[in-house]
Amino acid sequence: MTDIAARRRAREERKKRWRDTRMSYVLLAPYLVLLVMFGIFPIGYAFGLSFFDTIEMVFWGITNYEFVFNDFRVPQSVVNVLSFVAIWVSMTMIGVAALSLMLDSIDRRAANVLRSIYFLPGAVTSSAIVVLWLFVLDPSVSPFQSALQGLGWATRADVISGVGLAGIFAIMAYFSGSGGWIVVFGGALSSLPTEVMEAARIDGANRFQLATRIKLPMIWRSLVLMGILSFAGGLQLFVEPQLMGMAGPQFAQNDWSLNQMAFQYAFRMGDFGASAALSTLLIGASIAIALVIVFATRFYKID
Repeated sequence: MTDIAARRRAREERKKRWRDTRMSYVLLAPYLVLLVMFGIFPIGYAFGLSFFDTIEMVFWGITNYEFVFNDFRVPQSVVNVLSFVAIWVSMTMIGVAALSLMLDSIDRRAANVLRSIYFLPGAVTSSAIVVLWLFVLDPSVSPFQSALQGLGWATRADVISGVGLAGIFAIMAYFSGSGGWIVVFGGALSSLPTEVMEAARIDGANRFQLATRIKLPMIWRSLVLMGILSFAGGLQLFVEPQLMGMAGPQFAQNDWSLNQMAFQYAFRMGDFGASAALSTLLIGASIAIALVIVFATRFYKID
C-alpha cells in the first residue's frame, strides 16, 4: 500500500508540474509571437539582406560589410555613440540608484508622489523632449539662465559647444528615462524582506549604512538589468541628433550616430544592403556585450 500511495503521489506531482509548465507556456506565447514577428524575423531578414546588392539584387557576399568598415564616417559615429552611452549609463546607474534609495528611506506617501513626478517626463516622446531642451539650453529663455550665463554661455550654441553633443544627449535621455527606472527600483526595494531591515536597524545601522550595505547589494541584479537595457537603447540613438539641426545649422549632423548612418544608407543613398549590414553589426554588438555582462556577473545564478 505504501508503494502504491507513493507512486500515486509521484504521478500527481508530475501532473501538477505539467499543468504549471503548460500554463507558463500559455502565458509566454503572446510574447513569443511578438518576439518572432518583430524581433527574430526582422533581424534574420536584415542579416540575409546584408549579403545582397539591393540595387541590382545580386549576391555580394561581405561587400556591404566592407563598404561599412571603409566608410570614414563610421569610426567617428562609433566614438560619438560610445561617448554618449558611457555618460548616459553612468548617470543612470548612479542617479537612479541614489534617488531610489533616498526615496525608500522617507515617508511612503511622499515617496510615491515624488516617484510619480519623476516618471512624468518619460511619458513625453523623444522628439518633444528635444524641442523642450532646446529652450532649456537657451540662456535667454532658460529657467537656469543665471547658472548658464555664470558659466560664460550667452547663446544656445555656447552651451552645446561647452557641454558637447554627447553630454547634451545624455542629459536628455537621463531626464526622460530615469523616472521609469525609479518606479521599477521602488518596487524592487519594497519587496525586500522586512526582517533583514529590522535586524540591521537593531544592530545600529543608520539610513546611509542600511541603503549602501544592505539594500544596494540586494538589488544589484536590477542595476545590472538597467545597465544592459540602457546600453542597448543607447546604441540605437537617432531622434536626438536628427533633430539637433533645430538648434542651428552648425549642429545639423546627419551622420552623428550609427542609426543615422543606417538611415542615410537606406533612404538617402538607396543602399538597403549597406544599411542592413550596419544594422546587423549594431544588433550583434548589443547582444554580444549583453551576454558578456550577463555571464560575467552570473546574472541568472540563484543565490
